[in-house]
Amino acid sequence: MASTQLPLETLSTWAMFNDVDLVDVEAREIPGCGLGLLSNKELSREEETFDIPTLLRIPGELVLSAEAVENYAKVDKNFRQLLEAAGHKSATAAKIVALTDEFDELREISATLPFWNELFWESDKVSLIDWVRVDAWFRSRCLELPKSGEAMVPVLDLANHSSKANAYYEENDKDEVVLLLRPGCRVSSGDEMTISYGDAKSGAEMLFSYGFIDPASAADRITLPLIPMEDDPLGKAKLHVFDGAPTVEFVRTNGSLSWKSPFAYFMCLNEEDGLSFRVLQDTGGSRELKLFWQEEDVTATTTAFEQHIDQHPLAQIFRLRVVSVLEDLVASQLERLATGMSLEDLDESLNEGGLVCGTCIIAAATLREQETSLLEAAVKALEDQKTQLLADENVVAYLGSMEDTQNDLVQDEISNEDEDFS
Repeated sequence: MASTQLPLETLSTWAMFNDVDLVDVEAREIPGCGLGLLSNKELSREEETFDIPTLLRIPGELVLSAEAVENYAKVDKNFRQLLEAAGHKSATAAKIVALTDEFDELREISATLPFWNELFWESDKVSLIDWVRVDAWFRSRCLELPKSGEAMVPVLDLANHSSKANAYYEENDKDEVVLLLRPGCRVSSGDEMTISYGDAKSGAEMLFSYGFIDPASAADRITLPLIPMEDDPLGKAKLHVFDGAPTVEFVRTNGSLSWKSPFAYFMCLNEEDGLSFRVLQDTGGSRELKLFWQEEDVTATTTAFEQHIDQHPLAQIFRLRVVSVLEDLVASQLERLATGMSLEDLDESLNEGGLVCGTCIIAAATLREQETSLLEAAVKALEDQKTQLLADENVVAYLGSMEDTQNDLVQDEISNEDEDFS
């Protein structure tokens, strides 16, 4: 679908007609950064003061939030039908395959709606690239507002990110979104006004959503997917009942590494340990899959197995299993990163055909370096935890008994082979 890009000079006219108040800022082209918001006068704010300079004010009706979408759907039947068609799947898919599936489903359902079929499909105005572009717009432009949640805010989305932001956004009692000067900040005329896109996002999230990585603010964390073991007969059932994402997150803070994975504790348990599934019928006659641990129904607390195993005699053995599984996972991820194409080869092959710009390649290389460093620290931390668990007296006793049992079985096999039945 063709779109027209208006020149920056028209923003002031648009703002005037839409009651957007650029108080002490103006939008300008910033070399190397695209567009941005610059202060047009000297401003300052003391740490403790009620006099807060407002830089930008956007009416609430211009904010595209979940509430705004729902309200518009109430008064526009055609829009409501399209929303229902597009709402069958979550718009958070990261891969082009998922976006393609979403687009195909949107087309299939909306083609049965006369208004949207005529607008979109009969004229061939909309294509997959438009759907991808909309997804990218949302990811790169949405902000987390204090009251409205995730939303797209016109003009405010021109503000660039900085780890040392001098402004922040807020919602006032009139439901307006305002840009305010941070406490203790002083800016001169012509200084860029910046905000923080969030210091909890990992490098991968920053790169995926915004197209860059800020080493100073990107959180030192990585999330890896967990897949039940191939020989686990309960694997599919575990995924079905688990109330959360089957992942593990590694975080490094001030040089200290930690990890969190409720699913890993669940994944590493089996029937012999006391885990079981049962299909039970409720009072209404419907059947439901229930999860039991040590004969207790834990269907509602599948993310709490780290606590569920605490009182079990083999708790340390279960923890050893978890650490071993995570150690293998991290080692596999490190190997994948190490065997990937080098930066030099990647730069040469992609730049040769003009497929990817050098800036994107450098950003990808930066992400690889960050994740490699974090994963190497994770391997070391997991090795230390494994060593500690192997030294635990309960683990030593358990492994010793397992070894004795194995030796007895081997001895029995030898004895059977030595018997002469002639």
